[in-house]
This record gives sequence, structure tokens and C-alpha cells, in this order.
Amino acid sequence: MTDQEAQIHALQEEITRLHEQLVEQEGLASIGALVPGVTHEVNTPLGVCVTSLSFLIDELKEVDEQFQSGELTEQLLRDYFDSCHEVTGLLRNNLQRAARLIHSFKAVAANQALIEIREFKLHELLVDIINSLRHETRRYVDKVELVCDAELKLTSDAGALTQVFNNLLINSVRHGFAEENSLAEQGKIKIVCQKQDGQLQIIYRDNGKGIPEVIAEHVFDPYFTTRRGSGGTGLGLAIARELMEKRLSGSIVLQPASSGVQFILHLPLSTNDESIDKKGK
Repeated sequence: MTDQEAQIHALQEEITRLHEQLVEQEGLASIGALVPGVTHEVNTPLGVCVTSLSFLIDELKEVDEQFQSGELTEQLLRDYFDSCHEVTGLLRNNLQRAARLIHSFKAVAANQALIEIREFKLHELLVDIINSLRHETRRYVDKVELVCDAELKLTSDAGALTQVFNNLLINSVRHGFAEENSLAEQGKIKIVCQKQDGQLQIIYRDNGKGIPEVIAEHVFDPYFTTRRGSGGTGLGLAIARELMEKRLSGSIVLQPASSGVQFILHLPLSTNDESIDKKGK
């Protein structure tokens, strides 16, 4: 090998290493991006809980004063019990909502931080992803519909699949809906999971503005973006395809749709470590 060939080989290895590092950093950055939104989402139910608890304390103080003064009647006591039942129900519901949000964030963060083949329920994973991104989707998306057997299990890289769907959902919000404020319909996203020929097929579609044909052929190209001036990196769908092919032994394609976008994903129901190209070679 000549010196020039050696330099070229070393440069290629460095480019590969930097690309792998970029993919990893993109995944970690997406976890960090979740934090402000999840914090805001959790603060809402916790704020309701604080207000409700304050109301209960005031009510208890008033009933206690009425009891001490001999003014507490049966009707006042019944009214107090009714208020307690109503407010404690509100407390329970909002604490459960906060707990679900925290659980979803922890699950998504843990999944993305690990490269690990394990068995998991697909429905549960997707629900956690959808919940963790609610702060991103709620402004533009009226409904995220999930059609998936609750008992469907995969043995695969949950972290890679989490990153793929994070990128798809964020892509819909930022490109399909946020850039098209005049859409007549409310934003809708639908995810359909089904077994097909011994594999898993996932159909992901939204009713956003769609992708022009001239752009469609480039959507998976690294660094291709229509939002470069607005902070777009052009890596979201490129990384999604790389993860599907190299970490999940599957594929993702963009299919023509009458409106919005439609992606078709295929991956095996069970993947082993040997079949995954973790180094992207």
C-alpha cells in the first residue's frame, strides 16, 4: 500500500468513525430535546394537584372551625364529603397522568441509551414514544392512531426502533404540519403494525402537506433538508434508514400517497446480534 493509499484509507476510517459518532450524538440529543417538553407536560398535572390540595386544606380548615363552633350541620358535612370525593379523584387522575409521562420518558431515554437485543412488546414501546413526544405533536396533530396487537412481541434493538419513530414523528410535525398552517384538516398520524410473510410490516402515514416528487427521491439522503435556515440538519430520515438497515436488519421506503406521506417499514420479528451491522460496515 502506497503512502497515498494509506492516507486515503485512514481518511475513510475517520469519516466512518465520525459518522457513527454523529448518529450516536443525534440519538442522545433527541433525548435531551425531550426534557423541556416532558417537564412542561408533567408540570401541568402537578399544578392541578397543588391547587386541588390547597383547596382540600382550606375546606378542612373551614369544616374544623364549624365543628369547633358547633355550626357544623349534617348537610355541610355531606357537602364536604362530596368535595373530598371530587377533588381526590382529580388528584388521583393527575398524579397518574404525571406518572405515565415520567414512565414514558424513562422508557424512551433508557431504550435510546442502549444498544441491546431484547424481547419487548411493540405496542407498549410505541405508546411510550407517542406519549414522550406529546409536547411536540399536540400543537399540530389532533390524533396519533396506533393499530397494533397489544401482545405482539419483537426480539430486536428497542433503542434503534425508538429513534426511528422519534425521527418519523418529528419529521411529520416539522415538515408535514408546522410548515403548512393553512391545512383544512386537523393533523392526523396513523401507525399500523401487522405480521406479513413472517416479518413485521409497519405502515406510518400522516395527512400533512406531503412531499413533492422532486424532493421525494432525496428524503433519505444525509444532510438533505428544506429547513436549513430554520435549524434543519437533514439527518432525521437518513438516520432512520441507517438504523433500519444496520441495527434492525430491515428496510424503510417512502410510498406515494394521495395526501400526506406514507412510509413502509419491514423488519424481522426476531433479530440476533450476529445479523446486526453495528459498525455500519
